Amino acid sequence: MDLDKNKPLLGEKGRFLLKNLLKGFLYLGILIVLFFLIRKSLSEQERLEWFGTIYNNPYLVMSIFVGSEILFGIIPPEIFMLWSLETGWIGPYFWSIGLLSVISYAAGYLNFNLGLFINHRSKILKSSNKYIQKYLDLFKRYGAFMVIVASISPLPFSLISLLGGAAGLERRKYYSYSLFRILRYFVYAYVLWLIQA
Repeated sequence: MDLDKNKPLLGEKGRFLLKNLLKGFLYLGILIVLFFLIRKSLSEQERLEWFGTIYNNPYLVMSIFVGSEILFGIIPPEIFMLWSLETGWIGPYFWSIGLLSVISYAAGYLNFNLGLFINHRSKILKSSNKYIQKYLDLFKRYGAFMVIVASISPLPFSLISLLGGAAGLERRKYYSYSLFRILRYFVYAYVLWLIQA
C-alpha cells in the first residue's frame, strides 16, 4: 500500500479533536489527583467541615449542576460525577451518570434553541467579547464538527450549542451530533469508577 508521505496522518479536524480530547483527559487526571490528595490529607470530619453544607445537600448540588450546565459549564462536570460516586445521593452510580448526562444534553438543547430564537434578533454573532469571539471563530472554521468536539471535550458545550443555533445549524445535525455528550459522561464516569474501585 502506497502512502502519500506529504499527506498528514490526521487532518486538521482530527488534530483539533485529538488535542481537545487530550486536554479533557489531562483535566480529568488533575481532578483525580486533587480528589485523592484532599481525601488523603483531610479526615472525614475535616472534609465535612469544609464541604459538608454543599456536599450533603443533593438539591443544592443538583441546582448548582443545572445552573453550571446552562451557563456554559462553569464547573467541570467531573466534579459532580465524583460527588455522585462518593455519596450515592441520586441513586446507583451509573443511573446517576445517566441523569447528569441527560441534564447536560438538555442544557445544550435549551441553548441551541435559544440560539435559533435569537438568530436574527441578536448581535451575538457580531460580538466583540473575546470569550465568545474565540469560540465563534472556531465554529466558523469547523462548523457542525464543533458540536462533536464540545460534546466530548472541555470546550464549553452549551456555548457552542448556543452559537450553533445562532449560526443556523441544521436541527437534525445538532441533535444527533450532541448525543456524543451522553457518551462522554459515561466514558469519563467509567474511568472515575475504575480508579475509585
